[in-house]
Amino acid sequence: MKTVLVIEDEDFISSLIARALKKEGYSVIVTSDFASSIKVIDGSAVDIVVSDVMLPFTGGMEIVEHIKSNERLKHIPIILVTGMDKDILYSSKVKAEAILSKPFDMGQLVALVNSNLAKQLTQPR
Repeated sequence: MKTVLVIEDEDFISSLIARALKKEGYSVIVTSDFASSIKVIDGSAVDIVVSDVMLPFTGGMEIVEHIKSNERLKHIPIILVTGMDKDILYSSKVKAEAILSKPFDMGQLVALVNSNLAKQLTQPR
């Protein structure tokens, strides 16, 4: 079973995302801040990360940087969800595999998780 780490500080949104992903057969871990997310990423077998960009104290961009700059973790796909303008994120050369604007359709998020995990299977680490 693949494990999805959902990083979202709004409980309602994180529970909706977790429910949709569990329905698809994924194991889901939910965190709400940078420190607890890094503990999970560094200590667990996480297959993909779905993270809000705006988090308390330190944001989702720092999580992307932590994962993508670590040789052991950089293969993990990251999907960012944000209420910010996508162009701002793209122009700052984000290393995430996908960026989804809020509000988003849950089916679209699930499809992105599925497709990124499928790509991961075909790419060497």
